[in-house]
Amino acid sequence: MSDQYPDDDYSGTYPEQQYEGYDGGDYYTEDGGYPQDYGYDEPPVEEPVQAAPEPKIELVDQDGIRAFELATLGWLVGFVALLPFWGLLNDRGWTWWIWTCLAAFGIGAIGIELTRRRKARRLRAEGLA
Repeated sequence: MSDQYPDDDYSGTYPEQQYEGYDGGDYYTEDGGYPQDYGYDEPPVEEPVQAAPEPKIELVDQDGIRAFELATLGWLVGFVALLPFWGLLNDRGWTWWIWTCLAAFGIGAIGIELTRRRKARRLRAEGLA
């Protein structure tokens, strides 16, 4: 024990406390029940909770074309924004940033075309196009 918080009243032991409800005999009564009466014979029955119906959520972009367009546009903006800093990036060996933006733009352009084809194929299969 630390002397940081001295307690002069603490002797190291706690006084014995007697439990008044237990007399040392058998815990259960002769008829097999509990010694205390809790006011009911059987446990209370909980009413079942009715589940609320789940709201129908409409998907904003079901085919992913908008996501590809925005991401591809972001990479194009990054490429254009880094072009004025070509000399600085070249001096430090960081021109790979520019090429990464250009490559991601190209991959995004391919992704846009693929998702457009997938959407057209799905619409044809559903008979909507």
